[in-house]
Amino acid sequence: MTAAYSGTTIFLVTSFLIIWNLLVLHVFSRFFYNYTRRFEGVPAEYVGRKVVHVLGGGVTTLFIPVFYPGSYWVVVLAAFVLAGYVEFRRRWNPMHWFQIEENAYEVHFAIAYGGILAVGVLLGNVWIGLIPMLFMSFGDSATGLVRAFTQKRHRKSWDGTIAMFGVCTVIGYSRLGWYGIPLAMAASLVERIPGIDDNITIPILSAALVYIQPILLI
Repeated sequence: MTAAYSGTTIFLVTSFLIIWNLLVLHVFSRFFYNYTRRFEGVPAEYVGRKVVHVLGGGVTTLFIPVFYPGSYWVVVLAAFVLAGYVEFRRRWNPMHWFQIEENAYEVHFAIAYGGILAVGVLLGNVWIGLIPMLFMSFGDSATGLVRAFTQKRHRKSWDGTIAMFGVCTVIGYSRLGWYGIPLAMAASLVERIPGIDDNITIPILSAALVYIQPILLI
């Protein structure tokens, strides 16, 4: 059973995560963007975006079940505030090292992050939100980084799908046992659907499958 932390601890952890995410947005992602530009043809801004997903979304998610039981609303609110910030920067002063004109997927990521966590909390099982967030942060980033270096453009490919399946399998199995493997496969396959933002499809499908697991008695 996870211990309940004091308001002071939650404040300190939240302050750390806010600073951490600002560093990810403005320092770490920019560093990897500049580093990736050394490789001819590799979309550096796409790599920068995946760094935001892993170091921002992924690392933050790892803190949630440890420090935030009973205080999940803090993370939900922070995610929506972050979505507003990246949208504001997108319109007025784009962070070109990971924001691109063609799509606003980084905004969708932050909205989906807060929204799917809120759904899990409301349904009484925070893992309905956490597992999709881990899939989005780590799994979808694996497929994106593989494709960036092998395809050298934002294009669906099976090598990226296999990478995502591998990462999501580890995540799914560690929490849900064998049920996590078909869950990882479903998330990896829905990511391949063209023309639809996978920051929306992955969390919705994954959350639904986590939700029905007790019904299936698996």
